[in-house]
Amino acid sequence: MKIQKFSKLLVLVICLGLISCIKQAPQLPSNKGIEKDKNVTSLLAINRNLTIKEDTKLKIFAESKGFYTKNELGFWYKIYKTGKGPVITDSVICNFDFKLKKLDGKVLQTGNKQIVIGKKQLVVGLEEGLKLMHKGDSAIFVIPWYLGYGMTGNQQVIAPYTSLIYEIKLLN
Repeated sequence: MKIQKFSKLLVLVICLGLISCIKQAPQLPSNKGIEKDKNVTSLLAINRNLTIKEDTKLKIFAESKGFYTKNELGFWYKIYKTGKGPVITDSVICNFDFKLKKLDGKVLQTGNKQIVIGKKQLVVGLEEGLKLMHKGDSAIFVIPWYLGYGMTGNQQVIAPYTSLIYEIKLLN
């Protein structure tokens, strides 16, 4: 009788031990449903259409100037004076003169900046453009709004959805 009770107890302990080792499937948070959010899908479509429209406008602009190359990220550029310095890479201190203009030619800013490449101190389009240059180069970059100041702009100088032209001279 004691052996029967002991063996039943032993089987019960083993079963409980095996059940407790089974890993439960993760649960989705209540705000993360499986269905796609219609608002997110709609906003993605709107942004895609805005990007296509801007790319078409910039292509026409660049072709009218006759000398720009399009980068895979979506900005246009021309390196019109080549220097003899090393290529700009991440973690390099970069010193440059710049002129910032709107597509209509209106000058928004001029000056000199010193930054460390890769530290996200500039808009994405310009920082990636600088990585195409050697110290001593001069270039023009046409940066679409989505690689520049985006939908919000820069409250002081740049309106939302503004594509920009940067004239850059990398200093030695």
